Amino acid sequence: MSLLEVSVEAGDPGPVIVLAGDADGSPVTQLDEVLTAQVSARTRQLTIDVTNLRSLDPATAQTLTLAAMIVMVQGGTAVLVNPQEPVLKMLDHARTTDMFTIRRRAPAGIAPGTSTAGDRAEGTRVND
Repeated sequence: MSLLEVSVEAGDPGPVIVLAGDADGSPVTQLDEVLTAQVSARTRQLTIDVTNLRSLDPATAQTLTLAAMIVMVQGGTAVLVNPQEPVLKMLDHARTTDMFTIRRRAPAGIAPGTSTAGDRAEGTRVND
């Protein structure tokens, strides 16, 4: 079983939290610490890259949702980058998908800002 990997990278307009592996019963302590640091800094855009996150358990979904809620209350937005189907299903199951703006990276060979038919998941917003 691959554990949840959490890292922070420089991004635009601010830090990007990168999640990879499986959030399937993994402790969320490190994720909670990273998210707490971001929301405590009154981040206007909480960006979470979940491109390589293969699964999402309820505890991790709750942690992400709480951070998104705090950022929204502070007047900001929470962005999920490239969520895979299992991640979206868990957020849909928790009825929290609408708390996030979904951003898809264009696959190689597609110009940025060009959306494809599969870019929109029902009930989500897509920003290119």
